[in-house]
Amino acid sequence: MSATTPASDRAAIRAGFSLLEMLFVLALVALAIAIVMPRGAAMVDQATAHSVFFDFQRQVSDLRLRAYHTETPVVLAEPGTQVVGAAVVRLPKRWSYRLDRPLVISEGGACPRAEAVLLRDGRQAMRLAAADGRCRFSRLS
Repeated sequence: MSATTPASDRAAIRAGFSLLEMLFVLALVALAIAIVMPRGAAMVDQATAHSVFFDFQRQVSDLRLRAYHTETPVVLAEPGTQVVGAAVVRLPKRWSYRLDRPLVISEGGACPRAEAVLLRDGRQAMRLAAADGRCRFSRLS
């Protein structure tokens, strides 16, 4: 018998990966995740903010339609304010809004100039303004 191992046996022994190769691949994957994760989290936050903005906009539009169809003014106020009979926009948890003053939507569906701030956990996430008389808010920042 020969003391050397045939070439086919050496190939079978070398079929796996070494520990160094595995660690190198894991380091590359960890680096890729470290680069992508902050951007991914920021994109999710931005998408959530846009969703809340569009929900706020839809609810204000519904109030405008209600004022138009019932031919009675609708007052939009912040939650917790002492405005009798005021409507309130419902937002997801951790989100709220602040108005520069209660927004009075006339029986014809018109709105005065108004500004609103969408807050997430009490911090400003987005500043909005309605200037066209149709209660359509646009994003300022």
